Parts: sequence; structure tokens; C-alpha cells
Amino acid sequence: MTYFPTSTTSTAPSCPPGSSVDPANPSNASTTMQGGQAVFENDSYRITMGDNNTVHIKNKETGETYEAWGDPHMKIDGQHAFDFWGTTTFKLEDGTKVTIETTPWAQDPSMTLSSRVTITNGDYGVQISGIDTNQTGDLKIHQAEGWGKTLDWAVNDGNRLSENAHGSGFVARDHNGSVRPVDQQYINQTDLLKGGGADRPQGGAADRLQAQFKDAFRLLGGLVSISFAGLFLGALAGRQQGGSQGNEGGGRTEPFPRPADGHGRGHGGQREPAPQTAAAASHALLDTLRFHLTLARAVG
Repeated sequence: MTYFPTSTTSTAPSCPPGSSVDPANPSNASTTMQGGQAVFENDSYRITMGDNNTVHIKNKETGETYEAWGDPHMKIDGQHAFDFWGTTTFKLEDGTKVTIETTPWAQDPSMTLSSRVTITNGDYGVQISGIDTNQTGDLKIHQAEGWGKTLDWAVNDGNRLSENAHGSGFVARDHNGSVRPVDQQYINQTDLLKGGGADRPQGGAADRLQAQFKDAFRLLGGLVSISFAGLFLGALAGRQQGGSQGNEGGGRTEPFPRPADGHGRGHGGQREPAPQTAAAASHALLDTLRFHLTLARAVG
């Protein structure tokens, strides 16, 4: 099990005396290895992931179950509901986000397997890798307690589905903004790996940046790099939007600092102008990536 480094610049607020609720982890989430499986659990959900291409989600309040297995197929309460292929995020009723990334099956690259799962809720985050059976014995838990929002920024949601609060299964918005049940037809229209997306609402600035730099971020293997990638995307998205809007969750995005005098300031005590071209953004990204790799080697 690996752990995300503790921030030296900010700390999560502590629980008030006599309180059992941690403001940084309000759903009391934790992830442990149990019997060869990675198990995430909070007040409302239990999610188990094994080195067998399978992700099992149970809603402890309603009893509903969702299971991604195989290519991946999605079962809802034990019944096959649909198949998906590319990165897909399942947003649960309590706000927990479960993002399943896939990888080609070694025996047939036209098929995909669940490979890595990112789970975030507020400041709690965890990433489980090695779920696919292309290689066995590599199931790992990477804790990111206190860095959930950063981890959420850094990992592309892919196709977004939401747990149906008024019935079974999942729902999503189409390109007209209408909420519709998720079935195979909807997945075929929106699964990005299969060239869908015609009925998928256009993503925000962070999504577009993630897609633009996805190959560069794929080179970075650990949560240390993910944190800086997330900060970079958030800051750059804020710059492209004029610094006046935050991320989709309503949080504020500060401009990406580019120190010029070694003290975090630009010339004359002012921040340097935001990069106005893709080339300038790419240079900023490369500088950030070099720092990631240096730090990753230092701590790894």
C-alpha cells in the first residue's frame, strides 16, 4: 500500500472535541486490503475490487448492487444492464465518485478490462490499481487522504453516469440537457472509446485540458505526480476562463503561479500574464512535468 505525501502548506481541519465527524472526511471513508481484495467503505457504500477485472458496489442504505466485470459488463441487482469500454465515472447518491479506467485485454485488444479505480468524496481519495488480469498479483491501494479534490481534478471522468435517486440503475444528461435512463443505446452514443459523444454534453475547461495533455499525464505513474497534474489543470483552466470561474464543483481556481524572482512573484511584484497560446501552455506543462519526475524519483 502506498500513501500520498502529507501537505506541508495546509492541513485538514481537525474534528471538534466530542465530534465523530471529520470535516475532511464527512462520509467516514476508508480503504483496506481484506482477503486479497481492496475494500472501500463509508457510511453509505461498500466497494470491493479484486485482481479479477471486477468492481462491486453496494448501496448499504437501499441494498442495490452494481457490478462491473469482464469486458466490462455492468450488472444492476444481478441483472445485465449494459456494457461499457472506456473510462466511465459512476457518481453515487452521497457524492462519492467511482471512476473506472480500462485497458485492452492482452488476449484480444479489441476488448477492454477494468484496470484502475479512483474513488473520491470531498477531501478523501484513493486509487486502486492492478484490477485487470493482464497481470496478476499487482493489486495495490494508493491512499490520497486529504487530497481527494486534487485527485478528482487530475483523473478524467470519461463518460459520467449518476446513480438514480428515484429508481434503480443510473441516469445521465443527453446533449439536450434531458435526464434519461442509462441503457446500452445511451452507452453506445456516449462511450468515448467507441467514438461516441454526440449525445454527451460538452465538458468543462478541465476536461478539455485533460484530453489535450492525456498522453503526457499517462507517463506519470504515481499519486505524487497526479497531485501536481491536478493543480496544473485547475490553474490553467482558471486562466483560460479569465480566472473568474472555479471548477465544476464551484470551487475557486487560483491563477497558476510562475515565479520570476525566486519568491513567487513576477517582475514588479506582479504575476506574469497568463499564457495566451497553446505553445506557452505546453511549455508550462513541460516545466511542471520535469518537476513531477524529479520529485517522483526523490521519493520513490
